[in-house]
Amino acid sequence: MLKYFIAIEPPRDQRVRIATVMRQMGDPWPVPHITVKAPDGLTPDLAWLPRVREVAARSARFRVAIGEARTFGNRILYLSVEGTNLAQLHQNILEVISPKSGLEPAFSKEREYVPHLTLAIAHKENALPPYSQLVSTLQDLDPFEVAELTIYRREDPATHYRAWKRLPLAKSLES
Repeated sequence: MLKYFIAIEPPRDQRVRIATVMRQMGDPWPVPHITVKAPDGLTPDLAWLPRVREVAARSARFRVAIGEARTFGNRILYLSVEGTNLAQLHQNILEVISPKSGLEPAFSKEREYVPHLTLAIAHKENALPPYSQLVSTLQDLDPFEVAELTIYRREDPATHYRAWKRLPLAKSLES
């Protein structure tokens, strides 16, 4: 079964730096990204894709800044992310694939959206790795313009996620 999620990719030079740190923390297939929409509601039939494409085409470009390292409890290590339209873009996508849209009967669990770039996930057998020295190499990442969304896809559970489609945002950068 195919699984999808929607994200923003940092610029290539930043992805390389972030991927290096992710590998050092044990991720064999690092995919540096800022999650905009998690997999729930992104069904294999792709009924949501035209609606998400429309949201992207209507959404103005904007800037994001990657910030400091934080954790979700003792399970996930991430870099914080700030962007003027990031939460609104997330909400606009939720609205077109929500149960009310008829595309998904029910979401697994609605959560507050916290913009972030995941660096490491602790699994039952492993805790989060020591990270302060590794993450310090990522403290000077420059803000960047978001010009497109990337849809990632994987065949569950056989493969890791890979960039599948890119959806351009509107041409104008907001002020």
